[in-house]
Amino acid sequence: MILVQLNETELKQLIKSSLFESIKELDLKGKTSIEKLLTIKEASVFLNLAQQTLYGFTSQRKIPFIKKGKKLYFNRVDLEKWLNQDKENYSEIVSDLSKRKGGKHD
Repeated sequence: MILVQLNETELKQLIKSSLFESIKELDLKGKTSIEKLLTIKEASVFLNLAQQTLYGFTSQRKIPFIKKGKKLYFNRVDLEKWLNQDKENYSEIVSDLSKRKGGKHD
């Protein structure tokens, strides 16, 4: 048994960090693959890109996506991996799309 004396602020911080860690663990274990999917709108916000830019990326197969019927979905983990893998190519891709749009960019 370990006895520790904490002031009120330290106790609150300990409780907060414990709750945060517990929630984080539950979040990672409890989510189904469906809950990890983002809509085009959510992916647009997550990536800070216009929806039209995402449509362009998907039509060129430059970004990982899932198509169910007429709807597009994006796996958040796959998008994070894509961002990390393509950091150097990202600005090049956006620049290329920008040139095709006549100089407009996000």
